[in-house]
This record gives sequence, C-alpha cells and structure tokens, in this order.
Amino acid sequence: MLTITGGKWTRRSIKTTARRKTRYTPQSARKALFDIVDVASKSFIDLFAGSGIMSFEAMSRGAAEVISVDVSKKACNLILDNRNELDSSMNLRIVCADFRRAIPSLIRQGVGVDTVFADPPFDEEYIEPLFTVLNQNPELINHWGQLIVETSEREKKTVKELSSLFQLVDQREYAGVVFSIMVRQ
Repeated sequence: MLTITGGKWTRRSIKTTARRKTRYTPQSARKALFDIVDVASKSFIDLFAGSGIMSFEAMSRGAAEVISVDVSKKACNLILDNRNELDSSMNLRIVCADFRRAIPSLIRQGVGVDTVFADPPFDEEYIEPLFTVLNQNPELINHWGQLIVETSEREKKTVKELSSLFQLVDQREYAGVVFSIMVRQ
C-alpha cells in the first residue's frame, strides 16, 4: 500500500502491484515534488504509471484532468480499482499501451497537456526512446508546459543531453531518485 501525501485524499492508501519490475517513487520524494510543482486546475499525464500513485497525487491536489499510461494490463486494472476506491467519478483516464504508441494516439485524439510526468524503469535504456517519442510529438505538451522525468542518479546526465524540445530548469534529488524538471520552449 502507498499513501497519498497531500491534497483532498491526504493519508488515503492505494493498492500496489506485486510486479517486480514496478518501482514506486518514495513517499518523501512524491511530497517534495508536488510541493514545488503546481498541478491545480491543470492537465497531467503519468507515463509508466504502475499503481497510479502519481496520478492520484495530482488528482488529490486539484488537477483538472489526469491520464495514466502503462503497458501492463495488471497495472491498468489496479489503477482502475484504486480510482474506484477513491472516487469513481474523478476525471482520470487510463490508457493501457506502450508509451511509444500511446503518445501518438493521444495526439491524434487532440490531447495536449500542461504536465507530463515520466517514471520509466531505472537503468533499462528507456530514457532515449522516451525523448525520441516526445521530441517527435511536441503537441503532447502545451507551450511552456512541463516535463518531469524521474531517473536514477546515473541517468540524470542522459536527460540533459537528449532533449531538443525542452529546457532543463531544475534537477533535484530526493530519497535516491532524481527529478529533472523541464519546460517546453
């Protein structure tokens, strides 16, 4: 179980998956990130969503719309279960697809968001394909929208090198994870 750290559902728990590949953002890191990133009344996409904890953190803090994307059907079903436990009427959409297919599909549907949060599996060569897809599909993030990528310490340099569409404005480390916060130019 994970606990939501702020907003409407503070201290409410959500279920997690037993998948070994799923790594959860530490509670202190989630709280610190949402203390500096304002999502109130904004649209938010959670790539590599897992249990959906970052989606629920955003919704709890007043995000207008959230889209959770994960390739695993188990993860997607878990996000749906967690949504139904918290509030089945929340504006949370679940996309069960690989991010390389989900992003172009969302753009074809006219989706453009204010914040994209991506938390790919650490040290498994996802950073380069992620930036390739994002750089090829700039419409996903509104002008001056934010991209936040959670990585290991080892991968933070790679994030700086790969983005042609985004300007790195901050990198912060909390509880062993690095958040690279970028703005679409």
